[in-house]
Amino acid sequence: MPDPTLHVLSLRYSSWSIRPWLALTAADVPFSVETIELEDMGVQTNATGAALVEESSSRLARRRGQGSVTGLFPVLYVDGRPVHESLAICEWVADSFPEAGLWPEDVIRRAQARSICCEMMSGFQSLRTHMPCHVFARVPHCPRDAATEVDIQRVFEIWNGALDASGGPFLFGEFGISDCMYFPVLTRFRTYDVELPSALESYAGRIESHPTVDAWRRAAEAAPAIAIYDEMIRAKGGDPEAAARD
Repeated sequence: MPDPTLHVLSLRYSSWSIRPWLALTAADVPFSVETIELEDMGVQTNATGAALVEESSSRLARRRGQGSVTGLFPVLYVDGRPVHESLAICEWVADSFPEAGLWPEDVIRRAQARSICCEMMSGFQSLRTHMPCHVFARVPHCPRDAATEVDIQRVFEIWNGALDASGGPFLFGEFGISDCMYFPVLTRFRTYDVELPSALESYAGRIESHPTVDAWRRAAEAAPAIAIYDEMIRAKGGDPEAAARD
């Protein structure tokens, strides 16, 4: 039996850390968590040229000392060997614990599920930029630009298409990697007051009441707060702890 350790940033804010945490928990994998607190979180630099190269190299070295591979998190260590990138970690879970059924059995359906997960990995840049993940915050009536609205509508399209094809209750029938990959987007919708179509509100409710998500919520409540992210929410007129008090 492997002895996996997941190195994450705070589960209050790190959507990429949330995703493999959910997959590991859904598969009932015994794993430990190492929450990394970065000293240079949100720090801007004025360095250029050789100084910038040296500064970047120093930061990478520090983060590698905390368990990163590329300077980013999460990273899963399996018997001392690192697996980085959220979707790759989820794939390891699915391969190592096939009885969890995290991918659809049908080959085409499995490819479709991977397709929307890859789209999440590489797309939705405006949504990420203008609606950063902050799971307990609430920002009422948050304005959004046209590009962000396009991203939101694409998420709705993906969810509707998957649910129509599978019949639910989750994107590809049973709770799986696709749901893990898209759940942090739902937290963004809650944070920034995005109204869901009624059919998708039902799906959202099922996700939010799933035991795996409930376990994540308890872990997130105990995760460290990051002042700079909380201040960003206050600057938008929001409350960084509104949902934690519900």
